[in-house]
Amino acid sequence: MSLLEISSIKKTYETGTESVEVLKDINLTAEEGTVIVITGESGSGKSTLLNLIGGIDSPTSGEIKVKNLIVTGKTEKELTHYRNKFIGFIFQFHFLLKDFTALENVMMPAIISGDNSELARQKASRLLGDVGLSQRNNHFFLQLSGGERQRVAVARALMNDPDLIIADEPTGNLDERNSGIVQDILFDMVKKYNKTMLLVTHDTAMAQRGDIHLILEHGVLTEK
Repeated sequence: MSLLEISSIKKTYETGTESVEVLKDINLTAEEGTVIVITGESGSGKSTLLNLIGGIDSPTSGEIKVKNLIVTGKTEKELTHYRNKFIGFIFQFHFLLKDFTALENVMMPAIISGDNSELARQKASRLLGDVGLSQRNNHFFLQLSGGERQRVAVARALMNDPDLIIADEPTGNLDERNSGIVQDILFDMVKKYNKTMLLVTHDTAMAQRGDIHLILEHGVLTEK
C-alpha cells in the first residue's frame, strides 16, 4: 500500500528578477515499510524536497499526499497538526532543548499534542532504551555526548508513532564511530516499528542500506 504519493511537484524560488527552479516535475511513490534513500550534490534540492514533504515549505505546483491526506494547500494550523501526527523528523543537528532532560526531549511531540501522561513517559523511556540510553533518562543536554544527543533525536522522532520518518543527513555531524552507531540504531528502529523512511545522506555505505536509492540532480529525481 502506498504511504506517500508525490505528483508533478515543482519548486521555484524568486530572487529579485530571477526565477530559480530547484525541483522540476518530481514524482515519487513510497510503499509502507520502505526505506528510500536520496543522494545528490550539495544544493541539488534534497533538503527542499524533504521540507515540502514534511510540510515545512510549500511547492510551487503539484500535489503531495501522505496516507491519503493531501498535504498541499493546507493552512499553517493544519500543517502543524500534520507534522506532529504523521511525520517524525531527524535532522543533521539534533535540536534538543537544553533545559529539558533526555526523557522530556523524547516526550516533546506528545507534550505538544497535549499528552503529558504517565503512559507517554513510559513510552519515551522505552524508546530511550531502544536506542541504548536507558541510563540517560534524567541527563540534560550538556551531560550527553554528540552521538547520544542524536540517538535521543531518533527516539523523539518515533514518539508520536508517525507514519513517515524524514531524516536529513542524520549522521552528518558525527565522527565515524558514532555515525556507525546511530546509523545502525536508526535502521533497526525503522525496521522494529515498521516505519517508512525518506533518508537524505552523503554517506555511500548508508545509502546502500535503503530499499530504493534515488539521485536528485539538476532538479530531477531518478533511480540509481
